[in-house]
Amino acid sequence: MSEILRIDTFRLSVFEKGMAQLAEPIVLEATKLIKQFSGVTVVKGVDLKLVAGQAVGLVGENGAGKSTVIKMLSGVYRPDGGAIYVSGQKVSIPSPSAAHKLGIFTVHQEPSLMPELSVAENVFMGFHPVRRIGPVRWLERKTMYERADEMFHKLAISLDVRTAARDLTIAEQQMVEIAKALVHDVRVLILDEPTATLSQYEVDTLFRVVRELMDRGTAVLFVSHRLHEVLSLCSHVTVMRDGDQVGQFDAKELTPELLVSHMVGRDVNLQRRASPVRGDKPKLQVRHLTKKEVFRDISLEVYPGEIVGLAGLVGSRRTDVAEALFGISPADQGEILLDGKPIQIRSTQDALKSGIVYVPEDRHRHGVALSLSIARNIAVPNAAWLYRWGIARNQRERMLAERLKSELQIKARSTDQRVEHLSGGNQQKVVFGKWVARAPQVMILDEPTRGVDVGAKSEIYRVIYQLASSGVAVIVISSDLPEILTLSDRILVMREGALMGEIRGEGATEEMVMQLATGVSEQPVGSAQR
Repeated sequence: MSEILRIDTFRLSVFEKGMAQLAEPIVLEATKLIKQFSGVTVVKGVDLKLVAGQAVGLVGENGAGKSTVIKMLSGVYRPDGGAIYVSGQKVSIPSPSAAHKLGIFTVHQEPSLMPELSVAENVFMGFHPVRRIGPVRWLERKTMYERADEMFHKLAISLDVRTAARDLTIAEQQMVEIAKALVHDVRVLILDEPTATLSQYEVDTLFRVVRELMDRGTAVLFVSHRLHEVLSLCSHVTVMRDGDQVGQFDAKELTPELLVSHMVGRDVNLQRRASPVRGDKPKLQVRHLTKKEVFRDISLEVYPGEIVGLAGLVGSRRTDVAEALFGISPADQGEILLDGKPIQIRSTQDALKSGIVYVPEDRHRHGVALSLSIARNIAVPNAAWLYRWGIARNQRERMLAERLKSELQIKARSTDQRVEHLSGGNQQKVVFGKWVARAPQVMILDEPTRGVDVGAKSEIYRVIYQLASSGVAVIVISSDLPEILTLSDRILVMREGALMGEIRGEGATEEMVMQLATGVSEQPVGSAQR
């Protein structure tokens, strides 16, 4: 090769590399991020590089440091070491508003809406359309509602934008949080467990919108415990464990199993239980249960030792049925039978007396008292034998909490530790523990693994299987289709407040569930014989 040709080849190589860098500009880069609390280092030198038009996954068990990294990028925490660059410029992000000015928006795992305000008011919080005439200005409500309607139409979500946020389900609140971010000119979109309560249909809708943003040059950081979603959306994945960065991987070279091994460093079992045994007679029977304008004509049976999944899209009213069975919002019509005998459930006390307990989807608001200890949380619903004349029997309370801490493998320093200091998975185990202590006959679990990591999910599955094996009739509501398929002996599918059909758990597929959930099929698919 001549000297001139070698020089030209070198120049071409440099040119191609330069063009590649121009085609993939780095929007945000974090180098050697460190964060300490009370002298303990919880993030130990993490690197991230977010490129325009691409999504990077950030995964790890609860407590790995993912949320702390997110909070440093979004202005909630200031790093104790390292640096953050936006478009090549070193920046300080002292507050969430400063992050917004840089084009960094975060959709958090726990929705933070103003409950008394409407959906539209929450979406445009701080950016409400106004009209001015001289010094006078007023809110353009019509414009606000129209723009909010357009936003949700784009998200393919049917939601009344005039509805108060307090009346929304967790999944609906999550979609409002996503809409809030999309109102702005987003350069970096951080998604922290955005799909935890969404069904596959809503996940597909969300991913379509996210990919449209990526096509326009938005860089995405995606944090999720649903590993198949991470591998579907992301080009690269950063794995954290105990505050350390385990590595950065090309998503094409990963499988969910390989990713789990990087995350936890141990075997994790998320398989169906072997040879479930159910009783001969139904433990719970529901006949023609109806609540006006909410759900209608719900009839189902659950046997002792059986796990029945309740699937459906956002708005299918699964949670409303659960709340009716637990007496939070009683049905208007229909009949509920326990062991073949009719029972009246007009309040939660009625349900508890009948042996029906409920683990709600929003554990922070309805499941645990975060400021109380593990022992006290477990004690509250078991006061009848733990308290006398309003005075706690401390020894019994402690013994009960210690037993459940051991049985459920709750990771905590002691049962005196406040629940707010536990990981999401261990908080969920505390919710389980307070109801397991009552020796329930029927247990209703609404999104039981929402926001927990794969290791904690495996442990929660073990607890659910143990409950069923002990003869408890279990109903599981989940927006995670793989979870429904794994846990359920039978799957009941709801759509718009009605039961669409029943599928035998073994051999069921996501396609079967989605056909019923979307109304493509109006007849039971693979219906199981009772």
